[in-house]
Amino acid sequence: MSTKHQQHTIAPSPSVEQHTAQNDNSLSNSSSENQYSNSLEAIRSRHSQELIIGLCGAVGAGIKRLKNALVTELRKANYHVEHIRLSELIAHTQPNPKEILELRKYKRYQTLQDLGDELRKKSNTAVADMGIRRIGIVRNSLFGSKQTQGKAVKVTKKVAYVIDQIKHHEEVELFQEVYRRNFYMLGLLRTQDEREKNIREEGITDSTEIAKLIERDRKSSDGNGQHVEKAIQKSDYFIRNLDEKEELNNSISRFINLIHGVGSITPKRDERGLYAAYSASLASACLSRQVGAAIMDDNGQIVATGCNDVPKFKGGLYDSDGGPDKRCYNKSGCQNDKQKSILKDEIFEILKDEGVKDPEKVADKIFNNSKAKSLIEYSRAIHAEMDAIVSLARQSNANTVGKTLYCTTYPCHSCARHIVAAGIERVVYIEPYEKSLAMDLHGDAICHIDNTSKEKLLMQNFEGTAPNRYAEFFIYSKKRKDKNGDAITYELPSSTQVDPHQLDCYVDYELKIKEIADMNTGEDKLVPEE
Repeated sequence: MSTKHQQHTIAPSPSVEQHTAQNDNSLSNSSSENQYSNSLEAIRSRHSQELIIGLCGAVGAGIKRLKNALVTELRKANYHVEHIRLSELIAHTQPNPKEILELRKYKRYQTLQDLGDELRKKSNTAVADMGIRRIGIVRNSLFGSKQTQGKAVKVTKKVAYVIDQIKHHEEVELFQEVYRRNFYMLGLLRTQDEREKNIREEGITDSTEIAKLIERDRKSSDGNGQHVEKAIQKSDYFIRNLDEKEELNNSISRFINLIHGVGSITPKRDERGLYAAYSASLASACLSRQVGAAIMDDNGQIVATGCNDVPKFKGGLYDSDGGPDKRCYNKSGCQNDKQKSILKDEIFEILKDEGVKDPEKVADKIFNNSKAKSLIEYSRAIHAEMDAIVSLARQSNANTVGKTLYCTTYPCHSCARHIVAAGIERVVYIEPYEKSLAMDLHGDAICHIDNTSKEKLLMQNFEGTAPNRYAEFFIYSKKRKDKNGDAITYELPSSTQVDPHQLDCYVDYELKIKEIADMNTGEDKLVPEE
């Protein structure tokens, strides 16, 4: 940073070796209260500068490369980095962990998956529990003392814990609950063809074994195993692994800069489009899920949005401002579920009339193990993608040809055929939709990889900041110009997080503010007598 703007520089965090007793104490025990000009400054001095970054990616996605790039960028930002491998913690629950960790190829994956599943039978957060316990142990070894053994050690140093890797959505939820805004999850996305190729390069050549690994990693049948497909959707930042090292490094660098408010970074078009879709989803009162969509033109302008909800006469959807609200929550519930229940009863009656033994059990089996359970056409709600398309169609001077559609979920097969017919050229989505048969039914018109000839509709995974972190990353969190109107340049090594969590609870802060108030106004003089 130039000398001209030195007054705006954030002081570099002390190194790990410069630990002092001040970091272990809560605000109420601080002995240096005169160093702050007011109570707000005192509270902000207790913002945590720790980062807990979880990595999540399907088997074969290339997490090792992501981890290496992340560690390099974090060290450039003046962080002490600790790498915590959950697979090692799983192995150490066994008498001979070294033997497990020395396994190779399919046997290694299978053994660790088996052990992880056994742990999750006790609790879906069991693996995350071990990771969090390890963070506490590492922190204590770095900053603790004999006096802090068994106690919470609080530090304001720049330390990053990289959790490699998270495989279940409830593990993500636990890290979020414990570390709040200091926890970020990176989701690494890669096409299945590329993941299969990567697995083969590891020496696993049996197609059956590869298929088993991928499916078991994607979603467990009993809910206690790995569930990466659901976990990765909780990411705070998504990265597509295109086997281009420079692109991966650039994505990681952008993520780290966003965390610290460095570089005056503004949203990319895909981030703006997806955030618009997410914002639209919040208007939905659908009893099943909230889905949003947005359509963007070639100039980067959002020209229409939509959500999944019940249509009303004369166009549009029911909302809170348009008179009588006839949405499902105000009527008789979800019609899709009710109609499927009627279908199930019809199956039961047919089996009963045919003299089938235990017709109720057989009807349950037929219904739950067939596509009947996944039927979607009985819903009263129009889907978000269709709402956006129809909204644009109501404008006489607009059309959908050549546009990009953003959606919080992968389009269902019903929407997919209308999206193709509408002339939309690209769809960007976050959450996969298991019930969708879009590629099976319309593979002639849809693809998942970029084709420069543009002969098919491209459906593409989203890359960038997830909607849940959009505001924190892109809002002005630091001064951008000095009193002369010159731009202020912040440097990464000396910058702190834009959205840190507090080290202490609000009771600690109340006590500290009372101390400052007593010192400034006289002890308890403002407290009325009872």
